[in-house]
Amino acid sequence: MALASFDANKCNLDDLADVIHEHGYVILKNAINKNTLKQLHKELEPHFEKRPVSQAVFFGFNTKRIEALFAKSKAAQDMAMHPLVLGLVDYVLGKNCDSFQINLTQGIRINPGEKAQIIHPDSALFPISNKPFEFVVNALWAYSDFKKETGATIIVPGSHKWPEGRQPQPHEITYAEMPAGSVLIYAASLLHAGGANTTRNQTRTGIAIGYCLGWLRQSENQYLSYPPNIAKTFPLQLQRLIGYNVHKPNLGWVHGHDPIDLLTGKNNRNIGAEDFLTTEQRSLIQAYHNGEEAALTSHNLTDKAA
Repeated sequence: MALASFDANKCNLDDLADVIHEHGYVILKNAINKNTLKQLHKELEPHFEKRPVSQAVFFGFNTKRIEALFAKSKAAQDMAMHPLVLGLVDYVLGKNCDSFQINLTQGIRINPGEKAQIIHPDSALFPISNKPFEFVVNALWAYSDFKKETGATIIVPGSHKWPEGRQPQPHEITYAEMPAGSVLIYAASLLHAGGANTTRNQTRTGIAIGYCLGWLRQSENQYLSYPPNIAKTFPLQLQRLIGYNVHKPNLGWVHGHDPIDLLTGKNNRNIGAEDFLTTEQRSLIQAYHNGEEAALTSHNLTDKAA
């Protein structure tokens, strides 16, 4: 089965959006250059070396996982803000949230002898059946070459459109083989799994950076992973992405203000609580105060919340 794969330097967002809509995933080759990949290895390899293998039926018994990657790697920070990746995430999630956010970061090293994961959707994180739209988009970066024999990610193209509970047939399953520096971007409802590593001495390492709707609880607690003293060293765009942000209307404020103020040192002591409303909500409320009472009810204000 041919993979939906593009050169990141020779494609546009419209092409990629059509592919991820149809297949549930897309692979971008050459998404980071050799220098960035080398930097990523230098920053993260010490953490992989000292990390013990997982002891979990889902995370594996011969797989190493490291978390809070933005505190460990400047290269990972840059990868999280890759324009094409963010463009695709916005295409999938943007219509159902005011802003999206980082769901998790994780380095995943599959060691020789590891068994394949159970095939699953990541959307199962959130206990809602028959979800009406996508909740999460994941970017899985190839830190090393992804080969079938080393544990390349198993994917089931098109399964994001399937009814819940449908199991794939063998001919519907393929492997996201890709060279180091590539990234697999997929909707969380796509059926997938970490592959089995059948080699004797090769590892397969990926860097997972997930994004979710801005009104959901994040899988990895970003605020404890990156408290203000750490988050303040990040670029503003990344600070917003990890959750130092207010999702309109009024989700995520601190003492009535934008949490980004904690990082910039803005003095709010003499400023009362602020509103964080959508433009349409603000217009409805203004119309109400102007005497147009029919323009606003609690019902239609809620309808405009997203």
